[in-house]
Amino acid sequence: MRLIGVATLTLLLGATLVGCSDDKPEVCSSVDNLKSSVDNVKDIDVNSSSTASDLKSGLTSIKSDLADVKADAKSEFASQLDAVDTAFATLTTSVDAATADPSADTLAAVGAAVGPFTSAAETLISDVQDTC
Repeated sequence: MRLIGVATLTLLLGATLVGCSDDKPEVCSSVDNLKSSVDNVKDIDVNSSSTASDLKSGLTSIKSDLADVKADAKSEFASQLDAVDTAFATLTTSVDAATADPSADTLAAVGAAVGPFTSAAETLISDVQDTC
């Protein structure tokens, strides 16, 4: 009877350890959410009459997802997070200006800020995904 108990315990422990090996760090799911939000912003039609409000909404999602990535990544991706923060601040400022005073100049500034932001975000996402 004792042998059956030991065998059962061994099987349960083995199954538990196998289950743990499939677990991914939380940063993997938070960076997936960030990637989705960045992709949504990249897909916004800049010629639409709702461009500014679509961007503001997208930036709100990105800000939330970025906070999750920061919390989950800790200091492991600090330099990539700093680059995203800087580019995000520039993009947010340009979107705010375009919302307050939509003109060719303010919209051009938004367009100029999107590229560096998406590049920094994609670098962060790729670096994190390489660890997942």
